[in-house]
Amino acid sequence: MKKQKNSTANLQVKIIAGSLKGRNIRFLEKKDLRPTKNQIRETLFNWLQYDLDNSVCIDLFSGSGALGFEAASRGAKKVHMVDHDSDVVRCLKDNKDNLKVENVTLYNNNAEDFIKNFKDKVDLIFLDPPFSENIINVIIHYLSLSQIFNDKCKIYIEVQLQKNLEDTIYKPKSWELLKSSKSGDVAYLLYQHNNSMI
Repeated sequence: MKKQKNSTANLQVKIIAGSLKGRNIRFLEKKDLRPTKNQIRETLFNWLQYDLDNSVCIDLFSGSGALGFEAASRGAKKVHMVDHDSDVVRCLKDNKDNLKVENVTLYNNNAEDFIKNFKDKVDLIFLDPPFSENIINVIIHYLSLSQIFNDKCKIYIEVQLQKNLEDTIYKPKSWELLKSSKSGDVAYLLYQHNNSMI
């Protein structure tokens, strides 16, 4: 365990804006744990600038916590951060304690079980699962069966870039694609859930 801590000394990202601007988030060196790139985060949160204030968010594959803590910094009322790896959740707790944020709740749980048991309504969901597991459509399916969406809820998806990407991602009838872009080998998309389209 001690060796693992030493290996994470330089593994950190900065919060870009908001009340925690410039503060560092430390993360563990683990397979498939890759914080969302600064350039992508900046673009994403520009897209979301009018949706964050007083919002309820879920960061369903928290990993480094870069997306969830950024949302918390920028005015979200509540951020639910979920990860199945207990080491990752402990690291997220250390960050939460260091940042002294009270609007973040952590869950050591897998995404499917969390969705099934979650009873609140949300305004924003971050979906950035491990690329190697190729589970984005499974998670979207679970979400589509849930009742957790407020109208106009935004859903952010980050996946490995591939040809005809939008055709390979399952899109529920109530979801509308608002924005999409790419950076290197990463594609990222922003959808909106509309109750009128159900």
